Amino acid sequence: MMPWKLLAFIAVMAIVLVFIGFNLDNRCDISLVVVTFTSVPVVITILVTYILGLLSALVLSIGRRPSSSRRGIPLRQVAPSVSEQPGADGEAPFKPSASSSSDTQPAGSGSKRPSKGKKRG
Repeated sequence: MMPWKLLAFIAVMAIVLVFIGFNLDNRCDISLVVVTFTSVPVVITILVTYILGLLSALVLSIGRRPSSSRRGIPLRQVAPSVSEQPGADGEAPFKPSASSSSDTQPAGSGSKRPSKGKKRG
């Protein structure tokens, strides 16, 4: 089995080294308001800014907790306010009707289908 991740890493590193090799002669001046660095290779500038970006992303991601949807914990159900609840004017929220089938049959005594095959006992 081929280690595809290793081969991809080697290819990316080869491209980075070629980029660095062609840009060693390219230089720029960097001004940090108080001090100015002259004749700094562009490759060093790019690498330093990349590392600073990685460090800032790391610092920003350390203090965060994963959200409840990522942890697999269901969100807590929020109860509706008193004004949104049915029957807030004093009447019961649910009134069973006289034609309800649950009033005439006991629980668990629904229609049963005949079993197929032999009865095991």
